[in-house]
Amino acid sequence: MEKMNEVMLAITSGLVAIGIWIFKRLFKSIDIAHERIDKLEDAVDRKYLETQLAPIRADLHIITQHLLDRK
Repeated sequence: MEKMNEVMLAITSGLVAIGIWIFKRLFKSIDIAHERIDKLEDAVDRKYLETQLAPIRADLHIITQHLLDRK
């Protein structure tokens, strides 16, 4: 019976260790992703984004007008 308890303790300890390792790796990856997103947010400002979206909005306006005229 004593040997059975030791085996169960070893298996349980191993599973807990594996679970903690996976948990730490998962949250480390999430933290790294958040850091990368924060750096990108600092690099892209509102004025730059608006200048990039202006041609797309113009095209969308032309397409919308065409569809409304054909209706």
